[in-house]
Formats: sequence, C-alpha cells, structure tokens
Amino acid sequence: MQLLTQLSEAGDDAILSGSDAESYYGSEFDRLLRKRVLVEAAPISEWDVCERCECGVISRPIRQNGDQYQADCPLDPREDVVLNAEDIRSFRINLNGLAGEISTKAALRGHAEVVAGGLWNLGETEAGRPVFLIFQTSVLTLDGLVPIIRRLSGSRPATLVAPRPPAALAAYLIDAGIHVIGFETVMAPPPSGYPASQGSSVLDPPSEEAELVVHVQSGAIEWRNCVISFPHQLFPSFRRLVEKALSRDSLAPKAFLEDTTGRAASDLVREMRDKIVASGFSQADAKDLIKTVHGRGYRLQIDPLRIRIIE
Repeated sequence: MQLLTQLSEAGDDAILSGSDAESYYGSEFDRLLRKRVLVEAAPISEWDVCERCECGVISRPIRQNGDQYQADCPLDPREDVVLNAEDIRSFRINLNGLAGEISTKAALRGHAEVVAGGLWNLGETEAGRPVFLIFQTSVLTLDGLVPIIRRLSGSRPATLVAPRPPAALAAYLIDAGIHVIGFETVMAPPPSGYPASQGSSVLDPPSEEAELVVHVQSGAIEWRNCVISFPHQLFPSFRRLVEKALSRDSLAPKAFLEDTTGRAASDLVREMRDKIVASGFSQADAKDLIKTVHGRGYRLQIDPLRIRIIE
C-alpha cells in the first residue's frame, strides 16, 4: 500500500509496472485486484528505442520468442532487449479504490468520496474529526483548497492526509486549523501496544497543543504528525531526555543517558536520530529535536508545556 501511495503522485495516470509488482504478488495483491484498487492493463506491445539510436523509429515493437519477449533494435542486434512476462504487464492504480482502502485501514466512519478535483473526503474519526486526502503535491497549492475543507468541516478541526508539504505551506494549513499528516504515518504498521486501528489515533491528534506525545506502553512517540517507534532497548534513553526536558535543568548529561544501558551516549543518540530519519525526516530535523550540547550532553528541543505523556 505504501508503494501505491508513492506512485499515486502521478494522479489518474498512476501505474504499477509488473516488474515492480512481482515481489508483492500474493493474497493481499489478489485482494486489491478483486476490489479494483489495481486494474490490470493490456500487455504493452512497444518498448523504448536505444538511448542514442539513429534508426528513426519512435518505439520498438515487442515480439514473443517462446516463453520470453524481445524488443529488437533495427540497427544493432547487440541492443536487442529480452523481456519476461512481468516486464510487459502493468496495473493502473484506481485512486478512488485506493482512497477507500486508506479510509478502511484508518477505521474511519463513512466512505471515501471525491469532493473536488484531487481532494477526497475519507470520513470521520471516532471523535467526529473529518479526514481528507490528497495524492498529488500540486493539489496542495490550489487557492480554493482551504475554503473547501473549511466548508465541509464546518466549525470542526480537520485532518488532511497528503504528501509532506513545504514548511511555509504546512504552517498555513496548521493556522487554518488543518492537521496535516503523511501517508507513511497512516500506512505504517501499528507499533507494539497500539490497537490495529492506530491510523485513527494519529488522524485524531490527542491534543492540539501537544508538539510531542510520548506513548510509554508502546515505546512510540508522535512528533510533527508522525509516529516514530523506538526499540525497547532504546526507548528508556529517550524517556530520560523527556524527563530532563520536563525538569528545571533540561540538559541530559552523557552519564545520565548511559545509565539505562551502559552504552555510549553518542551511540544511543545516533540510533534515536536514525529512527527519526527512517520515519521520513531529515538529519537536520533529527538533530533539531535532539540537540547536542558539546562536551556536556544532549537536550530535547521541545517546550515542556507542549509535551504530553500517555502512560
């Protein structure tokens, strides 16, 4: 599903090639075909010409050669391309069907429907928060986007599932009362200790004022609309950063972090930052959250009034 949301940036022309799809074949893939989230197209019959070919043709016809297929170069047999059956298959991504799958995975009430060009209404969370969806970054910049979401939401705050917007645009959407969340968070498997419908919990943020939400039981945090799960060996060290951030002295000395595992503080912090980067953030973002105070230790760069701990 995460691959499909990445490819959906192409809009109605979104295609999954057979060669890319092959490693995903199985019961889940078959289910998406049955639900017409994926629609198989006719086998392709043409292949691109050689990169520097001077044959003058626009494309090369594909011919069957036993169990294989071949696209011959009319000038140089060394440039002939041998293909297998998966190379000539392709699947169209039905965006309406994909929107419905996202709505179902997030356990929303209602059903997905298009409400404007490139904008879907996915339904509501259990708390009654309306959730919208955009596949293409270009739709985020449309002038009428915020008025449409406001009109459909009424006086309620809304959540928008979308590709990660530029910082200035994200700030504008937040100011408009729209909580923006990335596909990678909604489609990620639930961390240990979360219910199966954890997508709904991140779509319905627990606190509009909280910048960092720490889930003690599962060892996960929510930061900038993304769920980041830490291994159980690493989470106690992050908890110590949080503990210090909530105290009078927010600096966590190296020894204070190392006391949890006996490992070097620099290694622990590096692994924490790696987990943050693996969730879609940049190295700069990770270092912005966990700041190095050279020669002394580390500090969590969060206003303590905007930290929420869920035991």
